[in-house]
Amino acid sequence: MKVQEVEIAKIKIEDRGRIDMGNIDELSRSLKEKGLLQPISIDSNFRLLAGGRRIAAAQAAGFTKISAVIRPAADSLDQLEVELYENVHRKDMTWPERAKLEKRIEQIKTKQDPGWTQRDQAKLLDVSLGAVNRRLQLAEYLDAVPELGELKTEDEAWKAVKRIEEGYMIDALARKREITNNGEPDKDKGYAKWANDHYKVGDAIEGMAKVADGTAHFAEVDPPYAISLDKRKARAKTDNKMKNYDEVAPEHYTQFIRTVGTELYRILDKNAFAVWWFGMEWHGEVLAELIEIGFKVNAIPAIWYKGGSGQTASPDTMLGSSYETFFVLRKGEPKLAKPGRSNAFAYAPLPPNRKIHPTEKPVELMVEILETFLYPGSRVLCPFLGSGVTLRACYRTNHVGFGWDKAAEHKKKFMMRVDEDGLLGVKPKLIKPVGE
Repeated sequence: MKVQEVEIAKIKIEDRGRIDMGNIDELSRSLKEKGLLQPISIDSNFRLLAGGRRIAAAQAAGFTKISAVIRPAADSLDQLEVELYENVHRKDMTWPERAKLEKRIEQIKTKQDPGWTQRDQAKLLDVSLGAVNRRLQLAEYLDAVPELGELKTEDEAWKAVKRIEEGYMIDALARKREITNNGEPDKDKGYAKWANDHYKVGDAIEGMAKVADGTAHFAEVDPPYAISLDKRKARAKTDNKMKNYDEVAPEHYTQFIRTVGTELYRILDKNAFAVWWFGMEWHGEVLAELIEIGFKVNAIPAIWYKGGSGQTASPDTMLGSSYETFFVLRKGEPKLAKPGRSNAFAYAPLPPNRKIHPTEKPVELMVEILETFLYPGSRVLCPFLGSGVTLRACYRTNHVGFGWDKAAEHKKKFMMRVDEDGLLGVKPKLIKPVGE
């Protein structure tokens, strides 16, 4: 057998086993940059035995000739066997091997050129900057946590790394809070103490029963929807954020609404707004219960429009849902802070990998809701805190919020978010509540 340059136009491509050529563009760019590293195989009659992707990539790159190993003339069975053996017995790099190799390339390039950047490496390898950054981080973690290499895919390893980092951040934040608070009930300790005190771990209904009448100027109620969200997310293979999600059984839902709504009405000031999120399946029941309790409720709900194509578990038969609904409740005769605002709130949802709670909403949405219904200095009740995003919105808009969640893990992650907001060491602006 010998290797020689042959004209691509002379090569006969017939009776091939490979149909899907995969990503030819990436291979084509590699050929332009590095040349052909492995010759194709043809027989003495110029019939292609192995290398269909390399030929396609070479043609895309504008090559007219290609290096080829010329084997003795073969029958059709031998031709197919050569193609099969080359592809079956070829072993691609594992993701740990690729990550370590790219890290080694970066080290060599940096030694040659101190100004070498990840952007330069992305250009060299013809991949995205994000892919380079991810693999370099994975290579470092593989040195510290070799067990990561046992995971099957790069994506699985990256998710594991994010969980590790999150755990470190929570622990670091806990130590930071201990240093900041020093165990003293000092109001000058800033939002760190506010956040710690306002996010209460416990049952919302039990907690509300202990709150005095007329305490809150506004409430944002985002209860479970009784739509088996835990089962839906499980079918959709959502990550383990659902493990702390506390759903309500449908047969108990109207009583649940009545109990929470009655406590809510009592706790609100004599002139106050509230918003109540719900699943459209329960529109009639939620509306009827809230009116029966004494709230004035517009039967047409307000919406949070998320944009995009929406979500559905059955894309072949059902339209994607791109909005969520909430009722605007009135006790007494409150006045809007933004008179005449429409009932549609358009804000993009958080990416799934940024959520610390399965139903977390963007903080910008909650800020807009608070600024629509409230004047600065108000007290906000949020019975079902979840991610705590409403408390974070309160801190941005000079309100004081409080509420409950049963999962201590959610509170830890909420404190992490307050730290990300840059508020842990900041002293709150103490504004006297409206009407006091």
